Amino acid sequence: MSGITAALEDGLLILIMDEPERRNPLGHQVRLRMVRHLSDAERDPAVRAVVLTGAGGNFSAGGDIRDQKAIASIAEARDRFAVVKDLIRRMVRFPKPLVSAVEGWAAGAGFGVALACESVVAAETAHFVSSFGKIGLIPDMGLLATLPARIGAGRAQRIFLTSAAIDAKEGERLGFVDVRVSEGEALAKAKAIALEAASTAPLPRAYVKDFLAQEVDRALEFEHLIQPTLLRSADAVEGRAAFFEKRAPIFWGE
Repeated sequence: MSGITAALEDGLLILIMDEPERRNPLGHQVRLRMVRHLSDAERDPAVRAVVLTGAGGNFSAGGDIRDQKAIASIAEARDRFAVVKDLIRRMVRFPKPLVSAVEGWAAGAGFGVALACESVVAAETAHFVSSFGKIGLIPDMGLLATLPARIGAGRAQRIFLTSAAIDAKEGERLGFVDVRVSEGEALAKAKAIALEAASTAPLPRAYVKDFLAQEVDRALEFEHLIQPTLLRSADAVEGRAAFFEKRAPIFWGE
């Protein structure tokens, strides 16, 4: 299983994170494939817009913790975060409409890729959480920039530091959910929004997104510097162990 599938429908490319039995984790191979799909879509004149969603009633449970356990060195982690940088930079600068359709959970890296899209459509039953602190890490996938840009630094900091889950209604009130729909309708609404946006002039869209992406670039550089070290920390090892053992972690700041 590739972890992601793609389908072209009347000029609209639908990218589906597709490992529903595990709530669609964003592992390294999935990220590589997303980069490839977006790169191809950017060049393909048959693609007018892109919608990103998840299979089986969830958007994405976030990064694949099994991937993290397999990282052997800081150098390997930095290499993997170079892929993260490439993916998120492509998303926030994508010159065509890029819309996320969120059903169920968008956690950690799933939250990050949802907010890297220019518009976020969420079902009433959607929940978002920045759960990095529970496994000894900082928010990544550009979240350090994309969430504050939408809701302000103070509110974003509270979300980051508490790892609190936020439902779609609250996300809309705060400002990171653009459109809230009934359960099961997120994809249809995201398609309509993406195709409507595709009728606007492409060059201004590209320049606006390029300008606004500059703060995301700074966040991605920070992630690339810090996260590989944190992944090898004792707290991160404890966080992963606690996750698999279904218990509360005990952190020592080491």
